[in-house]
Amino acid sequence: MSLQPAIRGFVCRMILEGARALPADKQRRVLPRVPEQTLALIESTPRMGWVPMEESMKLTEALHAVLGTPGFRQFLSEQSERMAAYPLLQTFFDGAVRLFGLTPQALLKWSTYAWEQAFRDSGRLVYQPLRESTEGGRVEMRLEDVPPLLLLEGTFAQALAGAFEMFLRRCNRKGRVELHEPGPRATRFVYDVSWE
Repeated sequence: MSLQPAIRGFVCRMILEGARALPADKQRRVLPRVPEQTLALIESTPRMGWVPMEESMKLTEALHAVLGTPGFRQFLSEQSERMAAYPLLQTFFDGAVRLFGLTPQALLKWSTYAWEQAFRDSGRLVYQPLRESTEGGRVEMRLEDVPPLLLLEGTFAQALAGAFEMFLRRCNRKGRVELHEPGPRATRFVYDVSWE
């Protein structure tokens, strides 16, 4: 039996805290768009509990609508930095850095393990190296078997792009995260991540 797509409580809580830390004018435009029941659910879910993705997306879609795509990606990139420091994910992060060094390749590969800890029944994250050298690199990241709910509005796809941008920044590398537009019957997101 398939479970409902869900996200860990601590991830939702960090996104909500980030929304509440926005400048007042943006807060006033974001928070009223999110139903009170959704806010209460996010606040009451234990950090390691699960929030249904449908509820979580009421918050992220409001953020996306108000901040626009570039602003939303930047916002999620900043929140991803905070999430990577969460004890559960920090353990995986530290292990990746010890094994492979602080490189975009190591962090992107690590993200496939972190994904399994933070999301449930929300697709499978795949790391595919395309070019690796000391001067730079290129990786294809794919989120496969994406549930139809996550394909709506492009919000989830942009949030994940923001997380990948954070990895480049954390390694002090200049680069790009390009999202290939999913077709009308797509069941996956494909990202081309490259850096110098």
